[in-house]
Amino acid sequence: MPQQADLQVISGRLERGEVDSSEYLAQLTRYVAAQIGCTRAGVRVFIDTPTGRSLRCVAMYDATLNRMVGAADMNNADEGPYFERLLQDGCVTVMHARTDRVTSGLLIDYLLPANVSSLMDMCFSVNGVLFGTFSCEQVGAPVDWSQRQLQSLRKIASRASLSLMHAVSTSVDTAPGALWESSTPNRLATMPMPLNMQPV
Repeated sequence: MPQQADLQVISGRLERGEVDSSEYLAQLTRYVAAQIGCTRAGVRVFIDTPTGRSLRCVAMYDATLNRMVGAADMNNADEGPYFERLLQDGCVTVMHARTDRVTSGLLIDYLLPANVSSLMDMCFSVNGVLFGTFSCEQVGAPVDWSQRQLQSLRKIASRASLSLMHAVSTSVDTAPGALWESSTPNRLATMPMPLNMQPV
């Protein structure tokens, strides 16, 4: 299958040490955007913060800008209709994200600032533990996500979750008094990223 083969090439580069974790995430999100045909594609991980659980964006590729961009956290990740649907169904697929009951709670903090009209988020697990989401977003005109797009994202999430864990485990902390916590999601959420990323 060409889709899986391409994904294996990207994962193989990381496993052979040809790219570092941040470059792997950049290649992975570019691949997702191309395969799904969406404006933006990203990876988020669940983290615990002083104010509760959040979904932190560790990589977001914007196809219209052809570069990696920053994206705001999704806070209160253990309550509300978006997170209930995500945990119940394993995905959230919404054409009109700004007015849909499931996603309207994200309107002020995320959807409007990022100009997101439609979104399709897919959970992924590592060793049976919910770890984060692969996110596809459409900026501008809304899109009616197809079953093919949903199945493609599900396959990508299933295959890439193992490489994503490898990306975290290859980030070796050698500095005393590290600024990140030792848990896997927090280490991934604080990996070094290029400084030129601007939220859009």
